[in-house]
Amino acid sequence: MNRKELFEKLKKELKLDDEMVKKIGNIFDNNFIIGKNNKEKIIDELMDKVNIDKKTANKIYNKFVNVVESGIKNKILGIIKKK
Repeated sequence: MNRKELFEKLKKELKLDDEMVKKIGNIFDNNFIIGKNNKEKIIDELMDKVNIDKKTANKIYNKFVNVVESGIKNKILGIIKKK
């Protein structure tokens, strides 16, 4: 799954507008998503720059991570199945 597909999926699943998706994309592009400190930093940035509450920021972060993980898992399974 490429970046555009990833953010389209987030937009659809979380019912976000284009401007919010752009801001969220910039935040995730500028941060490493793994790690507790990174998670908190991203959540704080989401709350500040997208003007959302902590619960919504957590939801966006968790959905983003789940989408990325499923994309990675699918790529790995695709490689394994080809062999």
